[in-house]
Formats: sequence, structure tokens, C-alpha cells
Amino acid sequence: MNKFKTISIVLSMLALVGLNSCDNDEVDSPGAAIVGPGSVYTRISASGSATSLEAALLAATGDLPATLQGTGPFTVFAPTDAAFTALAVSLGYETTEEITATEDLLANIDKDLLSQILSYHVVSGNLEASSFTDGATLTTVLGDDLSVVVTADGDVQLLDATKLSQTNPVSTVTQANNYADNGIVHLIDKVLLPQAAIDALSFDTRPTLLEWAKGTEDLSILASAIDKAGLSDAIAALDTARVLAPNNQAFKDLFDALGDDYSSVDDFDNEVEIELLSNILLFHVLPPANESTDLVVGPAATLLTDNLIDVIADGAGFAFGDATATNASVITADIDARKGVVDIIDKVLLPQAALDFIALLGADDLATTVIEAAQLSVLEEALIKTDLVEAFTDAMNVQDTTATNFTYFRPATVFAPTDAAFADLFDALGADYTGIASFDTDEEIELLSDILLYHVLAGKVMSTDLAAGMATTVSERDIEIISVLGTENFVIGDETNDVNANITTADIIARNGVAHIIDKVLLPKSAIDFINAME
Repeated sequence: MNKFKTISIVLSMLALVGLNSCDNDEVDSPGAAIVGPGSVYTRISASGSATSLEAALLAATGDLPATLQGTGPFTVFAPTDAAFTALAVSLGYETTEEITATEDLLANIDKDLLSQILSYHVVSGNLEASSFTDGATLTTVLGDDLSVVVTADGDVQLLDATKLSQTNPVSTVTQANNYADNGIVHLIDKVLLPQAAIDALSFDTRPTLLEWAKGTEDLSILASAIDKAGLSDAIAALDTARVLAPNNQAFKDLFDALGDDYSSVDDFDNEVEIELLSNILLFHVLPPANESTDLVVGPAATLLTDNLIDVIADGAGFAFGDATATNASVITADIDARKGVVDIIDKVLLPQAALDFIALLGADDLATTVIEAAQLSVLEEALIKTDLVEAFTDAMNVQDTTATNFTYFRPATVFAPTDAAFADLFDALGADYTGIASFDTDEEIELLSDILLYHVLAGKVMSTDLAAGMATTVSERDIEIISVLGTENFVIGDETNDVNANITTADIIARNGVAHIIDKVLLPKSAIDFINAME
């Protein structure tokens, strides 16, 4: 390799070191000593994420690239490409096969106005990120001010003229301290807009529906619920809607109604609860009727399919009725939002599914159901003998895929043999078996456990949901659901292919499933083999 090629490679590598944006506070790096970091314009041009800003600087009037290569010093807040795309989209520009939204914006925007917008991103001086203080005001070279926010985490944010109390239009410094010979560049994630640009572009500074929820102090629990339910994107994407927004006290009242296990939206921590929370929130969103968000007395459709709320005349305004007997009153009506209207209300509206869930939480679990049923005392004894009581006790409120418990979010269906059914089983086993206590060896207890699990289906199957055919039990053996000809009844067949079990009492609802009382102990093949071996 010749000497000149070697020097060229070294200089190229050192130039890259000099262009390395960073949080490095040292300007006097070896690369900088040889080639220098360049001007702030050079830093922008060298950044792979500020190509739109470079294009904007070239398109604007005033030869801004030359200005930014001048003496300075300049502190430049440089919007990323994503920030320009977001601005372009918000102004109605779209990306097509021929042109991007940002390119379309830069081709059509008034070039003098563009120069003002870009000048609003430049402050005189050499301001490192560590020099910014919370609440400070920066005067830009345009003459308009920016406000500084320094968060508890140390993030530096800038507020432009779009600032409203209900919105959070901050521009965050995402990459600080890109040093240059004539200043410093900080990459930011939002294009800053001065008032002149807001006026000229007819930029809609009203909060969106989502911003109203997330930027209003008394709606902070609603904002958390929207995030927990994963509905932020869906609400942000709404074209037009009216949102009935429960205040914080309304959510606290809901938590009280749900019981001690619920004190915040964080307690909605399994699939059933998150789906319920999502459904409740969708019940508060009213799509436009006849292209209008105006309220009309009577039933109103919601985003929760097939669930209506009642719009009720209340003096000069409205109240809202749900599946309960208590209506929601309006605290603040007709808040003007981008793409819709917000009404702050004093109650979380509940669809029937929520009432069913509350009733479910108040029900006994399967273990308690068995214990309290007089005709199931032998089944209770058998569950205790086999250490299966805990499996049917719903004592969990957190989803755990490794647990063996049947819970309200992972329920079971139990075919529960009566005491008389167990007496028949003992007779079949012979004189050595007079009760559950007779199962006193490890082999017998394992057999008893297998028999009990042969009576359990995963999932909640009401009698109306029974269908003729084979069903796999928790023991991984099949029972047969047999339709009784000429009736709406079913019987249960086991692997004896002999006497079927009749359902004597159906649909005993429990918090974590349902029990159907039957008049025969179902026998898997293991039990049949055990009986045959005794003969």
C-alpha cells in the first residue's frame, strides 16, 4: 500500500471520528485536531437522520446553509426526518410512489415562511445540553421564544407556539451535543412552529381526543386505562367521534365496586380483565350519527358493538344511562377537540358485560361450591384426599401460565358426582372400599386423582353450550356427550361403555367455572383396569 493511500485512509477514519455525534463533551479529539468538526451546517449534512432539514435549508429563502457556515456561534435544534414527516402528514400531505409527504411539503410551502420556521430552530450562542434549565426561555434568531423543560429523567424538551394546557406538544432532544467549529447541534423529534407559521398554515392547535385524555389532570386515570387497554392508536386514529370521558373520581368509584383486588388500572393484569377494560372504554366512544357528533335524546351507538347508551335530557344538557340504574352526569360539556368532542362525566359507564364480571367476582369458586353442596360431601373428601382443592380455588388475580389453578380467566367445567354416585362406585370396588379413606396407598390415591380429573373440562361449558360428541378431559382421556333423543338433555358416557351419567342439576355458576351435578362417577380406563385386576 503506498504512503499517500495510507494517509488518505487515516484522514478518512479521523474525519468519521470528528463527525461522530455523541454525548461526548470533548471537542479536542484527535480527529478534530486534524480535520476539525466542521460547521453546524456540516454537522446537519453529515447526519443520516436530518436529510429533510438539509433539504429544507436549501429550499428556504435567505441562503441559510451559508449563514450556518458563518462565524456564529449557533445552537441549532435540528428536527429529524421523522419529525418532518409527522409535520407534513399533519398538514395533509401524503407519501405516494412519486414523492414523499415531506418532499411534497417542501415543494409547496412558501419559501419565506419556511425560512422563518427554520430560523425558529436557531439560538445564538454555544449551548450544551447540560446548560439548559427547567423553565428557561430561549430567544431564537427569528425573535420568537422557546420554553425549556427539563424532566425528572434529565430529558431536555422544547415548547413552541402550539403549547396548550391540555396538550403535550414538546420537542425532545434525542441526540445532544453534536459539536461544530461554529456552534452545536441538538437533534429533536418535532418541527418547532412559531406563531406566524401556525397562522399561515392554519395549523390546528386544538388538542386531539387522545391529547385531551392524556393532558387533563382530572382524566389521568382514563389516560392510564387507555394505555393499559392498548387503545391509544385506535383512539388517535378516530376520524370523528364524541368521547364521554370519566374523571378520576369516577374510576375510583369503579374500583370500589370491583372490590379489594382493584385499586388502579394496573390491577387489570390478565387477558380477561384487559379485554373488559377495553370494552368499557369503547362503550364511552360515540361514532358520529348522520355525520354529526351532536347528541340526540335516545339510544346511541358506541364503539362496543351491539351495546347502546341512553342519551337523556338533563335540564339544558344531557345525562347518560348504561346497564346500571345510575346515570352519568356531565361535569364539562362539549369540549372542542381536533376530530371530535369530549364530555367529562362523573361515572364510568358500564355495559352488561361489566355487570356480569362484577357478579362473577362475587360468586363462590368451584371448591367452595363443592364444599357447600350437601350432596357433594364425598367429592369434597376426595378433593382433599388428592390435594386437588387448591386447583379449584380461585385465589389468583394475576395471570400465571405456569400455575395449575382454575381461575376466572382460565375456568373449568366440573361434572360433579353425588354422594350416592360414589356409594355405587364403592360397591363396585368391593368390600374393602367403604369410603374415600379406603384409598390409602399411593397407587390408589393416584387412581382417585385420575378419576376426579376425568370429570373436568378446561373452559366454561354451560349446558346450553354442550354439543354431542367426544370431549377431552383434564386427565387427557375422552368422555362422550350424548344427546338424548327427543329431548334437549344430554347424558355423559365414560370408558365403561355401560351406564351413562345423567345431569341432575345443570349450570351451577362459580367464579372460576361451572359445575353440573351427575348421578354416576365417570370411570376412565385406568379405573376399569384397576377394578378388573381385583376380580
